[in-house]
Amino acid sequence: MEIKSYILGNTQIDYLIDEKSVGMQMFPVSEAGDRTKPWENDKMPFNPRARYMQTWNVGRLAYFHLVGENLSFPGTTMKKQKAMIFESQELVETETITSVITVVSAEDGYKIKHSIIYRHGLEGLECQNEFINESDKDVTLDMLSSFSLDNLSPFQTDDAPDTYNLHRFFGGWSMEGKHICQSIEELSLEKSWAGFNGNNEKFGSKGSYPVKRYFPTAVFEDKKMGVMWAVQLAHNATWQMELTRFDDTLSLSGGLGDREFCGWKKTVKKGEGFKAPKAYIATVKGDIFDACHAVTDMQKTAQLEYGEKGIPTSFNEYCATWGRPTQEKMLSYCKAAKKYGVKYIVIDAGWCKEGCEQDSNGEWNIDQNIFPNMKEMNRIIRENGMIPGVWFEFEVTTEGSKMFGPEYDNMKLQKDGVVLKSGEFRSYWDFRHKDVKEYLYEKVIKMLKDNDFGYIKVDYNNNIGVEVDGAESGAEGLREHLQCVKDFFIQMKKEIPDLIIENCASGGHRLEPSMMGVSAVSSFSDAHEAVEIPYIAANLHNLMLPSQELIWAVLHEDDNKDRLIYSLAATFLGRACLSGSIDKLEDWQQDIVMEAMQFYGNLENVIKNGKTKIYGNRSKCTRYPRGTQIVCRTANDEMLVVCHNFEGLSRDIQIDIPKGYEIKNIFNDIGIKIEENVLKINRMEGFTATAILLKSI
Repeated sequence: MEIKSYILGNTQIDYLIDEKSVGMQMFPVSEAGDRTKPWENDKMPFNPRARYMQTWNVGRLAYFHLVGENLSFPGTTMKKQKAMIFESQELVETETITSVITVVSAEDGYKIKHSIIYRHGLEGLECQNEFINESDKDVTLDMLSSFSLDNLSPFQTDDAPDTYNLHRFFGGWSMEGKHICQSIEELSLEKSWAGFNGNNEKFGSKGSYPVKRYFPTAVFEDKKMGVMWAVQLAHNATWQMELTRFDDTLSLSGGLGDREFCGWKKTVKKGEGFKAPKAYIATVKGDIFDACHAVTDMQKTAQLEYGEKGIPTSFNEYCATWGRPTQEKMLSYCKAAKKYGVKYIVIDAGWCKEGCEQDSNGEWNIDQNIFPNMKEMNRIIRENGMIPGVWFEFEVTTEGSKMFGPEYDNMKLQKDGVVLKSGEFRSYWDFRHKDVKEYLYEKVIKMLKDNDFGYIKVDYNNNIGVEVDGAESGAEGLREHLQCVKDFFIQMKKEIPDLIIENCASGGHRLEPSMMGVSAVSSFSDAHEAVEIPYIAANLHNLMLPSQELIWAVLHEDDNKDRLIYSLAATFLGRACLSGSIDKLEDWQQDIVMEAMQFYGNLENVIKNGKTKIYGNRSKCTRYPRGTQIVCRTANDEMLVVCHNFEGLSRDIQIDIPKGYEIKNIFNDIGIKIEENVLKINRMEGFTATAILLKSI
């Protein structure tokens, strides 16, 4: 056994090399002294009555499978322990990046290029696998992992009963981000008496909603050591993750959905290669919040190009007009929003055809009955110091538009030779088609330029499903199409460098790193006015950057003081997006909004650079929340505490804080003080909120 070790930030990576394989162990540098070495143990004799017999293997840097090869556990897992011999390893260092590039090869000419990239100052690592075909024939892949974390946990000397947990996060419309933790025993992934069961837990999302049942984020926990391994996939089509028990340790891997999960196949011609989607991986000594922060921290790199300075506020008219915007209304909202320092004022659905929120999409012509001079309207908005924005769902055509008709079917996604529709009224452009790209350049990019828009909200309101025609497999066709969709986002930014892109898919169905990586902000949810907004917004701190999390605060003239404060305080958990009848608020209501936006204006550092912990006793029920939620986000010398009490009267609230902090600002002071490094908040009524910004003395 040969071991090659590297220190990348706070992480140590050991490559384990034997005559048949190369595996990888990853753990916090601080815990290196507790790593076990099972390869040094004497082999235990077979004993069918033994409570424990050691079974262990080196593991793999990547798992892949080729059509025509046998499987070890068909119908369960496609992870085959194929012999892959160490060929080379290169350490590449620059001022900002350190990379470890490892190549392993099979005797029949296939190779895997495994790359680990450490971006200096970030807490996680980037991982990617490339399959390279150097054989003498074309081959077809039907499984390829983006990452593989084998030998979990490297701190245990046996099969470690009652030691491991798997953490996952549910998706769901207006229910995003709910955390679930299950033990290995609950998942029935205990080691069998002989150690060769090959059981697994495979999960993911199928189709064009990468966040459906699950988010592409998971965390494996060694409870005894207090160490966690976090992973996050950056992929906007079908993906899977798989926790597999082969022997004493477990293997957590993930990437494209494989053939057994979604029918995926991809032909790689001789002399060519194919890259799996990128993944972010991390290991920490800490809790679930520390682990999730380490992988979401990796999303910061894309924000250098697609993000912006500050955490500006936006106003979106959707919850004021509910799909019936007009030029007159937009100018009224512009006048009302100006005093609050709003930067972006956005027209949502309904601007193409009066009274049709999402019908007739595809032509993208401005209805001049409701917007007689959109360019002039935008000039006035900019004259008032704001940037105009507009909603599109440009990937689809809907009933009522001539583009929905059969004469355009050759430009649409098809399945089994039939135009693919969701329901009966929405079809989808095929972004691989040259005519589609040219048409949408005229209808989207040119429209933005001609009318001087600086912000686009890109919505996407249904799932295509697993398969589309046009490639080696339906799942590969879907992957190709959605890669072209992402490329269109990139083209918009290239054509209009100052453009701010909002990523939305019925709220949070595209909250994954690759789509968030080509946009400045992302709609957190379609929970527009629901009381569970702060619950969902807090959940998402584990899954995305709060500085990208666009949170609704819908304000109406009949809102009382508590309701206004409750709604506005939720936006302190991310990016404030105001909506509702802000042009009809009374003076006292306007004062509350003004106070909230002034408080929000001091949160840039803590929102962009902080780490989140969630405390309290909130209920598991999201739709009818009870209890108290306390979100503490700490950055440098500042700490933000946002407290929402749900249904019922709260207990007295006490929060331990670091020594030497004092209160800098309070939004809604309901009796708040610091005593002996404890922040104390008086009991709170149902559905009320408060927020405190603390500063180190």
